[in-house]
Amino acid sequence: MSRAQPLDAPGSLVPLSRPLMTGEVLDAAYRLFRAGLLRCLPYSGLAVLVFELPTVYATFVVPSFAVPQGSAFGLAQFRPVSWGIAALLATALLGVITLRLHAISRGLRPRFRAEMLAAVRRWPAALIATLGALGFPLLLFSASAAISNILPGAGLALIGVPLLWPSALFVVALPAFWCDGLGPLAAVMQALRVSRRRSWRMFGALLATACMVAVFYVVSAIIVGLISPLLGRADLFLIALVRSLLALVVGAFGVPFALAVLIVAYEDLKLRERERRAAATQDTRPEKEHLAEDRPAREPS
Repeated sequence: MSRAQPLDAPGSLVPLSRPLMTGEVLDAAYRLFRAGLLRCLPYSGLAVLVFELPTVYATFVVPSFAVPQGSAFGLAQFRPVSWGIAALLATALLGVITLRLHAISRGLRPRFRAEMLAAVRRWPAALIATLGALGFPLLLFSASAAISNILPGAGLALIGVPLLWPSALFVVALPAFWCDGLGPLAAVMQALRVSRRRSWRMFGALLATACMVAVFYVVSAIIVGLISPLLGRADLFLIALVRSLLALVVGAFGVPFALAVLIVAYEDLKLRERERRAAATQDTRPEKEHLAEDRPAREPS
């Protein structure tokens, strides 16, 4: 019975020496996450704060400047603008974190100036690539928020799990865009090319990552539930503050881990695709040589 060779532990994780199993992808992603956590934590924390900008705007800004109903000049009219600003800032921050983790995975020293210049220079194209990569996860999140009051948790799981499959096809477009320097459409096509024959691998990695991050959110909810009776109804603001801080901490750790999983999984898919093409080339070469031998030699005139 043959056993898979253990992964080496050099200073760099990529390029990979061999294809990885799903568990090995998660293990390599955890090592990359651990190596780059302190260097990515300020950016991931800022990214989580950016994700909360529309909620903060709708909760605090709009009620504070309320206008008579029916007025066309209410601040609620600018709510899509807050979502657009959050998307712009989050795209740049996700790009910086991806570039930083990619440099760490190759044993290189991250360069703040180079990362920021690359993020700003590719900002417009990054919006298209990020939408192509995270479109289905965002659709899944929006659908779950919309029907959470209609279906129970089991129903949401039955709807959400099938939507992870198309997410597995396109989600690696994010590292393809930032790490390989491809254009937005080329990154989406590259993600589809390397994932279409191995979508179950990405599906398993995404499902495992989602479950691992969800565990921390559940733990934070349990902590808030235990604290709530102790504080009483008079401290609702403090309870909301504790809940927001726990969500911020979990998100700050979850964003770099999810990006580390995408980087390692993308490198694994690329290696498997190269090996498949090399095997296909070797299979067609003997057939061409056989046809050349069977072809009669041309007589000289």
